[in-house]
Amino acid sequence: MEQPSEEDLVYIRLLRKQLGQEWHLAREKVIAALPEGYDPEYIAKFVDDRPDPGIHINPYGVEPRFYPHRVTRRLLEFYRSKE
Repeated sequence: MEQPSEEDLVYIRLLRKQLGQEWHLAREKVIAALPEGYDPEYIAKFVDDRPDPGIHINPYGVEPRFYPHRVTRRLLEFYRSKE
């Protein structure tokens, strides 16, 4: 498994702070906390925001590690299996 870059870690840390929060609110908090020069659209690399989230390879070539729960829309993190 590839190690996240320093930039990726900024997004991951901000997203983890919002675990359990409703995604529409959590997303706004993550965007507000992004350092200057960080792209809010890059959040899509880490969050599977589809109506029926599941493990898949996204356009960034990675499996998103976060997703909003299908019913509650609260932000959760996929458990990763060790390779």
